[in-house]
Amino acid sequence: MLTMDKSLVALTSLLTYGQGEKSESETVNDFVGTLARAYEKARNALEYRADNLVRRAAIERILRRRILLNKDPHTLTEKLLTELKWARYLSTDEVKNTKRLGLEKILGKYISFLNNSVPTEWVVKIASAEIEEFFNLNTDYKQFTFFAFQIIKQKIAIHDENIDLLIYYAVDKVYAGSDDEQIAYHILKLAGENTTKEMFKEAWRLFQLAKTNKNVSRIGKFVRRQMPPLVLLRDIYFYKPLDFKEVVADSTKFKTRAGEVLKIQLEQLSGRIRTAGTRSVIYVFLTKMILAFGLEVPLEIFFYQHLHGLPLAINLAFPPLLMLFATTQIKLPSKKEEEDLIARTWTIISNPDSLKMEDDILIDTDSDQEKGLGWWFFSILYGICFVGVFALIFFALGKIGFTFFSKTIFIFFLCVIAFFAYRIIQIANVYSWKNNGREKSSFSDILAIPILAIGSRLSQGLSKLNFLAFAFDFILEAPFKLILGFLDDWVQFLSLKKEEQIIE
Repeated sequence: MLTMDKSLVALTSLLTYGQGEKSESETVNDFVGTLARAYEKARNALEYRADNLVRRAAIERILRRRILLNKDPHTLTEKLLTELKWARYLSTDEVKNTKRLGLEKILGKYISFLNNSVPTEWVVKIASAEIEEFFNLNTDYKQFTFFAFQIIKQKIAIHDENIDLLIYYAVDKVYAGSDDEQIAYHILKLAGENTTKEMFKEAWRLFQLAKTNKNVSRIGKFVRRQMPPLVLLRDIYFYKPLDFKEVVADSTKFKTRAGEVLKIQLEQLSGRIRTAGTRSVIYVFLTKMILAFGLEVPLEIFFYQHLHGLPLAINLAFPPLLMLFATTQIKLPSKKEEEDLIARTWTIISNPDSLKMEDDILIDTDSDQEKGLGWWFFSILYGICFVGVFALIFFALGKIGFTFFSKTIFIFFLCVIAFFAYRIIQIANVYSWKNNGREKSSFSDILAIPILAIGSRLSQGLSKLNFLAFAFDFILEAPFKLILGFLDDWVQFLSLKKEEQIIE
């Protein structure tokens, strides 16, 4: 039997072993709910979000719209619960069992934070994160996040006065899959339960400090490489919570259970990869392609007096074909890699102190002042390669008849789709453990890195200029929800009349 390390003892003592999870209950399949759910599916297709972030985003949208009209916590609570029930983010039973006074208290707290040094938009965002956690009674997930923080912290030797904050930020983002709003709330929660305006401002400052720190990107990449065994450990728990403490105390039982769970997770992972690929194509098509081709066709007719058929056809077919190719090239772990992952997971829980002695510890890099002539030479060389990649693509496209506008659109979608494909590959790598130290680079990186870098910037920038999302949120959603409210009242009225007739 294993003598548990103190970090594992702390984890097992805090887990609920399934006792804190909510029981699933069916949602009433009513007419208003069907319309609201259809709207939510259409709205969510406009943004690329992980499934665990969808409800929080919906709460944010509802609050952002409602808080402009009424800042009364009681009214906001009732309206929020009603809209979440319509959209089936909460079941009828969950709405009935919601502690309304607790929700009103949360809303009242954040309303009091409005009109201070923290932007109003972010007050609403962080409020949505706390409300999402208020509805999610399963606290076990975040216990594994704290455990992962303790494990990974041992392997990072960067000297920074805020290193714990940076590691926590990276672990919460990469391992827990939290978005910025949830991370900001989790930092706020570390300060204590009774949040004051001063604590709120300080948490906001710390979040901004972590997000903009020069080391956070390196730490995030390092966390991603260390993540697979920690993900497997979490999966083992949620597979059969009641057996977890017994399983992690016995090597034979652990390896048997780990192999069983890993097989199931890899089967499910194939489906998630296909779904992510499909959603990425839909996202790009709805938010980017309509706008782009709305410009390309009129501009080509205006400047060239005709359309170039081949470039237009390539630009239409290229994005889905590239995504299809990228997803079909994804390889799941081999049998040997599966065995290595299970062995690594056992090492983490049986001998975590050995991790700090390994060769792949993340250490400081040279500061900007210490960068020598060689660094500047390679930086200039990289810049030349960066520009050269796009110049080469531009030149090749011109040889087959692309105009300036069609070239720009091609490169735009090449970068965006390549970035989405890269994100999907990261999903596939969640169980790929390769203990080979630093990542190796290849000649293909010369082509890939510039494209991915531009794709990342385009994705971040254009998400803020998502005109279809803007139209949904500020033009369609408010009147649509008013109509749903009228229909809901009408359905309830008809139900009462029906009961009266039956009684008579």
